[in-house]
This record gives sequence, C-alpha cells and structure tokens, in this order.
Amino acid sequence: MQAIVLHGKQDLRFDPNYPTPKPAAGEVLLKLTYTSICATDIEMWQHGMFNTGGPRIQGHEAAGIVVEIGPPLNPGSASPNQPNTTLPEKNTLSVGTRVAVENVRTCGHCFFCRKGTSQLCENGRNFGFSDDGGLAEYGVWPASLCIPLPDNMTNEEAPLAEPTSVAVHAVENANVTIGEIAAVIGCGVVGLCTLQVLRAAGLSVIAIDPREQSLKLAKELGAAATLDPTKVDVATLLPKISDALRSGLDLFSLPEWEGARGWATRDQVTAVTPGANEKRATGDKVATSSAQSPYIGPDVIIETAGAPGTGLDAANWVRRGGRVVIVGFSHQTQDGISFARAHMGEKTIMGSSATSTGGYQKAVTLIANGSVNVKPLISALVPLNRGIEDGFERMLKPEKDVYRILVGNG
Repeated sequence: MQAIVLHGKQDLRFDPNYPTPKPAAGEVLLKLTYTSICATDIEMWQHGMFNTGGPRIQGHEAAGIVVEIGPPLNPGSASPNQPNTTLPEKNTLSVGTRVAVENVRTCGHCFFCRKGTSQLCENGRNFGFSDDGGLAEYGVWPASLCIPLPDNMTNEEAPLAEPTSVAVHAVENANVTIGEIAAVIGCGVVGLCTLQVLRAAGLSVIAIDPREQSLKLAKELGAAATLDPTKVDVATLLPKISDALRSGLDLFSLPEWEGARGWATRDQVTAVTPGANEKRATGDKVATSSAQSPYIGPDVIIETAGAPGTGLDAANWVRRGGRVVIVGFSHQTQDGISFARAHMGEKTIMGSSATSTGGYQKAVTLIANGSVNVKPLISALVPLNRGIEDGFERMLKPEKDVYRILVGNG
C-alpha cells in the first residue's frame, strides 16, 4: 500500500509499497479516508520527537471505513503490546461503518488508569506516534477505539474530531461555569475548536492571536472580541474587555465602537476605557478588584499557542483565583512563571494533554450537532502521493496560510 513514513529526524518518505497491515484480535482494518496534518506531525518530522526507534507511518488525526474485522479476543485477554483492546459488550462495528480513530489506547490497569485518569496512562500507545498512523491507504486499530460517525458528519470533518477532543478535555480541566469570561491564546485549529467548546459551555470568549486571518475566523466562530498582541497592549485591554463582558455590555452596540470589531489598533479600543460609555450602557462602572487595578480580568485562560512566553502571559493575565490551562505544545523550553504572583493570587495553573475517556465521543457529537464548526479549518485536500510536497512542506513554510491539510482519497 501507499504510505508516508517517518524514518527519523527530517527523514520523511513516501513509500508506494509499504506492507498492508492485518487486524489482530480485537482490531479492525480500516480503509483510511482522510488524515489531517497537525503541527505535532511537523514537530516530529523536523525535531525527531517521539522517536520509537524504527520507521512509523505518521498521522494521528484520522478517519476511515471498516473493511475487515479481526478475530475476537478471548474474555479477559489482550494481545501482546496491545493494551485496552477488549471489545465493547455490544460491538456496533461492521464492514462499511465509517469511523473516527480515537488515537490513544491505554492499558486499563496502571495506577493512572485505575484512578480514572487514563490520559496519563504510563503504558499508553498512540496511533501515528508509537504505532503506525493514518497517512496510508490502510490502518489497523482496536475496534473499541473506533467511533462510528453519524450520517450528517462527513469524512472530511471526521479527522478534526481529534483536535476537538483536545479542546473538550482542556475545557473540562478548566472547570468552567456558565456565564464566565474566558480567553484563548492562540487561534490555530485547537484554539479555534477550544473557543467553540467554551461557547457551547456557556462562556464568552476573547481570542488572542497575532494573525489577522485567525482573528477574523475567531470572530466568525463566535469570539466576543479579538486582540492582536502585536498591535495592542493585551495586558491592559484584556481585563477591561473581560469586565465589560462580565457586566453584560455589548461591546459593539455603541456607535463609537462600530469600527473596533477587530481590536486592531490602540486608537480603536480607546472606547473600552471606563467612563461615560460604560455608564450609559450598564448604569455603573465596571466593578473593581483592588486598589492597584480597577479591573478583574478573565476567569479562565486556555493557552493553545505553544509559543515562547505565552504560558507566562496566561498566568499573568488571568484574574486572581482564576484558572489557566496550558495546551500548547513545543519542543522549546518555555519561560517559568512567578510563583509569588501565582501564590498571592491563588491562581490554578495546569497542563492538559490529549483527551480523557469519553472525550472523543463528545467531540464527534459536538461537530455533528453543529456546536463546533470545523469546516473553515480545512484548508486543502491532498492525495496521499502528494502529501509530503503539498502537505508537510506547505505547512513548514513560515508564510503558510493553512489550518489543516487533509491527506487521503476520501
């Protein structure tokens, strides 16, 4: 079969004669439809991350059609090196079922799995990392980790259930409450999915990103306001906007703010300064939190950029008693935070990795019911034999204007 295989750091090859896999006990053989290229795939290719010591087919955001079902597992058994392959009690998969691939399989018996935190499994395996992934014509994976797709969800949308599941897990980790104010730092695919999951959970969201295209898309997907950190002082404006939203003020209802939809320049956001406009709209000034600052700030910040300094920004910008969830991933060491600042403000700062049990199904549901719109995040469809040139190399360009490139044949 055709496959895109990572042999080592900066050694990615298209192989037209890679061995076609066979499903083991508890597995199914999938004819892969589309697999999307993620920034993590680029990191693996360029920096040799997750090196498993041998060639691996890349692609961890995948979908396919069941074409063969492997033999059943014996009760209570598991195949060697294939944890968590026990079939569900009622196996709904049959040949022809369209599925999204839940890409992490866990052992089910380590300390973390037994505590119900399977995303921290110390024996976990990953589709496209430790195991061959979706950038191929065929793939095998446990039947229990193949999520059937509803009829109104397309093959093109299905791979983006993976970043949506990451967003679901991050929002659940943030312990959000309806009516809170959130900010998302980084409006790539995961950030834009996170924005929509936060909206579905009942929060108002401020999007922060230096790319005009991403801010425009964030606004279209429901952001209450957008901030470009290269053009405005986010540390000053974010708490002002957060408090205006918390008071119920429609930021764009006043004539003075009609041109401020993008919050692109300092001049455009001067109307957010507390004063006559806010009094007219709300009957009072925005509440104050301390003598040092008249503003409270966002309740939650989810960082999805993975850029130098953005984790520290999130920790500094969230309100006292607020929560920060770090999702962004990079091979670079990030700056440390001031523990004194976090201690005095009783801020909660935590990481969020992949997804948790049930998160993938929730992602499929949110996409299918329209709560999360992933269609604008699909930038191109590329055949498998052009996946390196038109996919990986295009995403590596510094001036790239893409979100997800889907590789496959539909």
